[in-house]
Amino acid sequence: MSEVPAATSNPPVDGGPDAVERASVWIVDDNQLQGESLLLALASEHDARLFTSGAAMLERLAADGRPDLLLIDWYMPEMSGIDVCRFVRETMDGLVLPILVLTASDREEDLLEGIAAGANDFVRKPFAVSELKARIAALLRTARLHAALARTKNELQIEVEFRERFMGVLAHDLRQPLNTIIMATNALAGPSAPLVSEPGVKFVRMQQRAAERMVRMVTQLLDVTRIRPAAGMPIQQAPCDLAKIVSSTVDEMRIAYPRSQLHLNAETAIIGNWDADRLSQVCSNLIGNAIEHGSPSTPIQIGVGRVNGRAELTVVNQGDAIDEPTLASLFQPFRRTRGVNRATGGVGLGLHIVDQIVRAHGGNVEVQSDGRLTRFAVQLP
Repeated sequence: MSEVPAATSNPPVDGGPDAVERASVWIVDDNQLQGESLLLALASEHDARLFTSGAAMLERLAADGRPDLLLIDWYMPEMSGIDVCRFVRETMDGLVLPILVLTASDREEDLLEGIAAGANDFVRKPFAVSELKARIAALLRTARLHAALARTKNELQIEVEFRERFMGVLAHDLRQPLNTIIMATNALAGPSAPLVSEPGVKFVRMQQRAAERMVRMVTQLLDVTRIRPAAGMPIQQAPCDLAKIVSSTVDEMRIAYPRSQLHLNAETAIIGNWDADRLSQVCSNLIGNAIEHGSPSTPIQIGVGRVNGRAELTVVNQGDAIDEPTLASLFQPFRRTRGVNRATGGVGLGLHIVDQIVRAHGGNVEVQSDGRLTRFAVQLP
């Protein structure tokens, strides 16, 4: 006989005040007498089933799914307990299905062999039933904690994916009316044929700037949802020229902020394998940060060059110094410093996004600030 019917007892009624969760324990032991003794010892706390050969247990494992724990004798004919461990571990790790091995051996090399084969723990013969139950309980607790963590991880992943989809839909749906507002305000206060009186143009421009800030905030929030804890910001790399990327971005920022003084000093043809759109975003975020926090009457210096075999982008503005506590958390999300000018607006994500993009390229970004200048330096491989 290869399998003995499960031992039964009188467990508490499900849902009653004394109800406990009964684990399924499969015993694999070719010694019928010892196997039945184990059945009786475990029946009061667990749903135990006896198999008199490893092959019979593996056949049932493939057909009916897994138990909560395997209790296996080391020495068995045809297929030993260690052979069973190796076979099970091909598809299930020790946290999914813990294995407790019964052995009469006290040789260190045998125990090491069993651990290498996938055994979680050992009980030496002869053993006390109390010790056996304690070791089974410890392995079951670990397995249940692992299962609970796996369920929590799955639930969190589902929630993260839902939030990403929600943010994507929200960003798309918000951009359309915001773009309509911007187009309408442009038409109302257009330079060729304004549709509002001169006093009203001031308020239309305020509305336009507010709508543009909202577009930037929506874009930043959407970017943050794309960041993965392990992989970081997704990028699409291709050969491109950093000098051209920065030059184009500076031209766009001059149009957007005509009152700001942007001075560019760039070397020519700095070629690398980068994501051009993301580096343009890095440049515009750093310049926007300099406009926001720098002194309005002083120029902002933007530089592009090579330093120690790496490409470097620098943005320097004059203004109040950033204190040490703020510097330490400057690239964390939703952090804002107190600045002179609030031209760009935002939710404190611009520098966090800069840091994530640069990291995704294998580079680094540093900041230095004293009572006169604040300097951001991005270095890329």
